[in-house]
Amino acid sequence: MSISRNCFTVYGQVQGVGFRPFVFCEATQLGLTGFVKNVSEGVYIEAQGEVKSLVCFYDTLIHKPP
Repeated sequence: MSISRNCFTVYGQVQGVGFRPFVFCEATQLGLTGFVKNVSEGVYIEAQGEVKSLVCFYDTLIHKPP
């Protein structure tokens, strides 16, 4: 098992669309830990867990946002 920690910043209109709860649910389902917070640019995410779960998480953020 390979563990990694990745940081993501999502730019654009992400406040008020349920993006942070979406991130929390996806991360929890994939067994990831970390945090998500609003920043002036959008949303900042730090996620830690198995590399394959992080790849899946990234793919969901890019291709299946709320």
